Amino acid sequence: MAPQTLFPIQRQPGQRGCRPFWTLWIALGATSIASPAFAQDDEELEVTTPLAADPALGLAPSVPQTGSVPGGIQPSYGERSTDSQDWRFDFHGLLIAPLRVGINERDNPAPGQSETVLHAPPRVPDDLETFSHTGAVPTPYAQLNFSYGNNVVTGNVSVLAKQPTVASGFFDPPSQAGINDLYLTITPDLGVENMLFLVNVGAFSNRYGSTGEYDEGQYGTPLIARINGVGENIIGAYRFGSVTLMVEQGIMGQSNHAGTSITPDGWNDYADPNVGASFANHVHAGVGYKGMAALGAHYIRAWSQDDTATGRLQPDGSITVLGADLRLSMGRFGHLYGAASLVDAEYASTVGRIIEILNTDGGPGLIDNYLGVESGKLAIFGGQYDLSVGRLVSYPVPFNADGPDLVLSGFGMMVKADQDFSYYGGDTALKYGGEIAYSPLSWLALSTRYDRVSPNIENDRYGFAVISPRLIFHTDWASTDQVVLQYSRWLNGSLTTIRTGSPPDEDVTQVPDEHMISLTASMWW
Repeated sequence: MAPQTLFPIQRQPGQRGCRPFWTLWIALGATSIASPAFAQDDEELEVTTPLAADPALGLAPSVPQTGSVPGGIQPSYGERSTDSQDWRFDFHGLLIAPLRVGINERDNPAPGQSETVLHAPPRVPDDLETFSHTGAVPTPYAQLNFSYGNNVVTGNVSVLAKQPTVASGFFDPPSQAGINDLYLTITPDLGVENMLFLVNVGAFSNRYGSTGEYDEGQYGTPLIARINGVGENIIGAYRFGSVTLMVEQGIMGQSNHAGTSITPDGWNDYADPNVGASFANHVHAGVGYKGMAALGAHYIRAWSQDDTATGRLQPDGSITVLGADLRLSMGRFGHLYGAASLVDAEYASTVGRIIEILNTDGGPGLIDNYLGVESGKLAIFGGQYDLSVGRLVSYPVPFNADGPDLVLSGFGMMVKADQDFSYYGGDTALKYGGEIAYSPLSWLALSTRYDRVSPNIENDRYGFAVISPRLIFHTDWASTDQVVLQYSRWLNGSLTTIRTGSPPDEDVTQVPDEHMISLTASMWW
């Protein structure tokens, strides 16, 4: 990946299920603070660089905005210039190209009609912005990261698309994001021992509450918030012996907003003229210990005070987030992450997508999918645990991902509101799941994932479960490519609904698909 921070990741490509034993150059803000060498006993970090590799407070802008790759694989990213005179061009990327077919039955088929119907994409309760999202359905995604710079300043550009045009049934402009990130990373040498400092300036995203060790986790949903905009982000760290203090600050705005004369439509992603120009201020602080633990606290406030929006007669809107998280990188004992946050929304409909709570589109998305009203509160809890059994049992011999491995993952999330949700009723939603992946051969892995979702724990008829066995083919133990053949079976409740239409909305007249078959090609470099 294009470096956004001091030391981007250098891992063996396709590392499966665990942090490797060799030297890492870890991205501050991506996963960790610096570049340690792991001791052979996998218990203590041999500190050979200015700072211990404590997990950081947020995810780097250059890390793809998507969930974990199937099979417990952790994609590797690029390296960074170490000399101010060494100007280097880097190109990194991720591609995911799935064929997804939902299978259902037609009631009373007419002559010439098959009883079996096929839907692409599948009609299942798995919309990214809603609580029902699990990530069990693979989605198209391509991100190309370009960077040019040295160890003092780097220019970063990313190109992103969420739909390949050649495979589209119709042209969908919002799915072609184009130039998504555009920013400078400045890493001045302040001459202070045991201190790291960097500044991002430009247009990019910050993510807090990512449950995966190197990505957004199994749900592909940051638990605290995603902040999108143009502005600055300052990250600093200072080490005292085995303890590292971390601070982060940012101010973001937007480069445009929908005018009062715009008509919401598919081509403009249903831009809302009631949403004003929006801004966000965020501050974070944390403490890390020996590269094994990091405790963070987060404050985020997004607001709009724009008199040109059509909602100008109502009070200015704001969304405030207070959050805390704990990340444990426990060597052979796996990786554990947990987070909790409190969201306080006041007249949120005027706040734009500068902030995303649980992948919702700004204040209007938060109202539509959770609050149901202009002002309200949400409490969010969640976490994820990943374990490589191969690494665990091979101790004290280093496990280099060049043989069979068994990777286990457990994950879950709960949301509680101060009033009933906008659609499902009730004030508490819960989802949880697990994945087990076994790699018996250098070219083959077997995986099964289970998800259970209850949008209203008081009425399980809205809920569903999905079981997803997979065959994963790759060219070597540590390759950066894979082809996944997956079958998913939904066990739907009597009131389980899906979103259809344009813009999408809950449609009680549609019967959800119960079966899906997908074939997905993916690669990262």
